[in-house]
Amino acid sequence: MDKKLVFTILFAFVAFIANAQFLFRISGNGLKEPSYMLGTIHHLSGSLLDSIPEYLEAELQCQQMYVEHKPSATTMVINLGELGARGVSYPDDKNIFDVIDKESAEILTEKFKEATNRDLSDPTWKYLWKTTPSTFQNQLTLHLSGLQDRKGSMDMDLMNKVQQRGWNVGQLDDERMKFDIGPQEKKPLTIEEQADSLMAFLKNYEGRKRQLFEEIEKTNHYWRTGDFEGFVSFRIQEINQMPGLIKDRNEKWLPRMIAAMHEKPTMFVFGAGHLMGKHGIIEKLTEAGYKVEQIKRK
Repeated sequence: MDKKLVFTILFAFVAFIANAQFLFRISGNGLKEPSYMLGTIHHLSGSLLDSIPEYLEAELQCQQMYVEHKPSATTMVINLGELGARGVSYPDDKNIFDVIDKESAEILTEKFKEATNRDLSDPTWKYLWKTTPSTFQNQLTLHLSGLQDRKGSMDMDLMNKVQQRGWNVGQLDDERMKFDIGPQEKKPLTIEEQADSLMAFLKNYEGRKRQLFEEIEKTNHYWRTGDFEGFVSFRIQEINQMPGLIKDRNEKWLPRMIAAMHEKPTMFVFGAGHLMGKHGIIEKLTEAGYKVEQIKRK
């Protein structure tokens, strides 16, 4: 066998066993026992962790769990669907079919029916015509990614499991926390700007579908192999564009996490994007004097 091929296979094998997914131990700064945090990929199943001994061992050392938000796993999906709809509206005599061309209208009607089982050409659903272009685009994006149809998530699966064990499960978000999910804009996009974006999206629908699948598969690969550095390189630019989703929430989470850790050993479970970058939880905990280390596979 070619030596280069052998090296490549061995390197891939070592990378696979190097880290226990995105599982981190938090210690030091007066903690009597370590706490842990798991960066999740929301759309994956929590059952994947049943075969990760390092996670199971860490969970056994904890006495409570904190998640982003409970009890609904669909909170973020709902907010994603509303992205771009705030602060703008159609003129009184206009609707979605007045701001996009005929070709785009036909594709929108077909794909929206496929995604939601609602036929925009049916008068029953005519009230939906006032839905903003950005909201249509985000609904279709969710459909393409499969997130809109999910029945659960890794976070919810883990929360339900420990609740059955009698654990206390807290949440890091405020009870009615509202946050901006998309890139921060100086002002909302106009209806015309949203329409241009939607038309470009619809006319490259199949290409966008392939791109989404590739992004999801790549994200899943980084998580399954524990390649946190690769995941950061892949997602950091996108994360930096979402201060409302990441930076602002992390700042509110930090004191709650510190209080929980000093109360009892805690397992924190939240989206992996919150771990990375200068505003990430890893950096914030380190600045606060804690030792944060990714757990290695045995």
